[in-house]
Amino acid sequence: DYCSKCGTEYLRDFRTRNAAHVHDHTTGRKCDDSSCGGELYDSIINFGESLPEETLQRAYGHSYKADLCLVLGSSLTVSPACTLPEIVSQNGGKLVICNLQKTPLDKVANLKIHARCDDLINRVMAGLGITIPPFLLTRRVIIGKSKTGLFVRGVDIDGTPYV
Repeated sequence: DYCSKCGTEYLRDFRTRNAAHVHDHTTGRKCDDSSCGGELYDSIINFGESLPEETLQRAYGHSYKADLCLVLGSSLTVSPACTLPEIVSQNGGKLVICNLQKTPLDKVANLKIHARCDDLINRVMAGLGITIPPFLLTRRVIIGKSKTGLFVRGVDIDGTPYV
């Protein structure tokens, strides 16, 4: 999620999409900052929608300067993002692709790894001597009684509802 008013970004471990229509990105939640209270929107980019221009321009800038581009689990077929790894390669950077299937850039890749992304990253991090911390999910289940009957709902430790 991200706040439409102050720009705060939230990383969620649960589905934030709450809209009935494809291009409606509202989540129904509000910004946690009490001085803001802006509407939260999901950050999903659907087919037919554009990447945020500032994000895309920053990605192009990084692509022209990058020494290495590591592509993880992408078909490399959705434009304009699929052009970024090729820019790295054309400008002297190394291109490594980890994907179970073929991609259009396999021929220009310096290394093509047919593996699951998690398996590769676990091995890379182990090789670098960096421990990946375990993912700990802390939730509570609330069971209550309302005028219409019993209810059960999940909430994160901070009270954010699990939808």
